[in-house]
Amino acid sequence: MKKTVVTILILALTLALSQIALAEPSEALQTVYDAMIAADSEFSKTQALYAEYYEGVTLEAALADDGITFTLNSDNEYVESGAWTFALDGDNLVATVDDADFYGYGFAINLLNAAVTAQGVNTSLFNGYLGGLTLAGQEDNPYFTIVPAENEGKSKISVNIVGPYEMEGLDDMVLTEDVLAEQEYAPLSEEGTSSAINFGKISMIVNGNADSATFLVMEYGALDDLALQAITAAVKTLQPAGWEDFIANYTALEDAQTDAYTVTVNADEAAVGEIIDDANADYSAMIVTFG
Repeated sequence: MKKTVVTILILALTLALSQIALAEPSEALQTVYDAMIAADSEFSKTQALYAEYYEGVTLEAALADDGITFTLNSDNEYVESGAWTFALDGDNLVATVDDADFYGYGFAINLLNAAVTAQGVNTSLFNGYLGGLTLAGQEDNPYFTIVPAENEGKSKISVNIVGPYEMEGLDDMVLTEDVLAEQEYAPLSEEGTSSAINFGKISMIVNGNADSATFLVMEYGALDDLALQAITAAVKTLQPAGWEDFIANYTALEDAQTDAYTVTVNADEAAVGEIIDDANADYSAMIVTFG
């Protein structure tokens, strides 16, 4: 009798272990992983950068039934080795990282971009939407959250991998001076600077200093009042040379040429490429040059 019981227990244990061994990632997790390791993904681009510029560094990602692990192996003095596991928790991938761990935050963004791509959503537009929520002070969203962890100096990052990525209120996201002031944007100085602002449908890159600056404003779809309002708010806040003339006279979205500034609406790809390497084809662009 005892032998029979032991045999049954062994069979039950073997079956349980077999089920564990045969466990597979959910369809959502598999889809996100496949999108993340695709040749044109942000993660793959990061892998290529490490391979090109850091000898002795490899970056890998591994899929399990309960999450995704990133592993950075390094024999290079400028890059630290490490491993980051984002564990599946319902519809989210969750990891706890040090507050200053830019690797962990970067991998979280890689996962979010992969999840958005897998759902057929434009990643630039969605990141602009999240940027709009964050800049406007609305950080409690169902897609990407960062909250303090129980351990001091650490944060818990949660990435939704299922969606749907509805972007409610996207058309009402208007970049204003108040938003820029809240984020401590200030007038340009004599020193050169480069900054990027993503807010809803608007992406903006500013290069230069107080005497000479270039503003690249990109809007998802066609340029309209969102672009005009964004550039007006940015120019008032950053105050490049000639900004007062611009504010006084530039009231409609059109090409312009003055002593103080030049505006090119619907700038061509070549001109945009001089400012940003990977311009998104779904965006229209205008370039404003001061000084």
